[in-house]
Amino acid sequence: MTITGLGAPTFTDSVKVGHEIFLLFQQQFAANELEPWRTSTYSGSHSLELSNRYFTSRRDAADGTHIPFTEIVDPRGILEEMAKANYIHTEENEVRYYRSQTDEEGVVK
Repeated sequence: MTITGLGAPTFTDSVKVGHEIFLLFQQQFAANELEPWRTSTYSGSHSLELSNRYFTSRRDAADGTHIPFTEIVDPRGILEEMAKANYIHTEENEVRYYRSQTDEEGVVK
């Protein structure tokens, strides 16, 4: 999905603020660990391209193999049901979740 403000100052300001927020997040990661901030243009105006990590269009992955969602990710089967129509959940779409744990010495891992 692409969103643009077609030159509206409010949208342009929002894109700038989004970039500033990205810069704050970037400070929390090692160099090159976070994907760079990217905007695009539509009819000469700032635009933002949005997508999700869960699905790829079947049109774009005709030879892809569907990987069912785990119960932890999709306990009610909602994402799995959505995938049946026009989308596919492939190995590339796998979203990994991590959590930190503190050991006996108080070291966070």
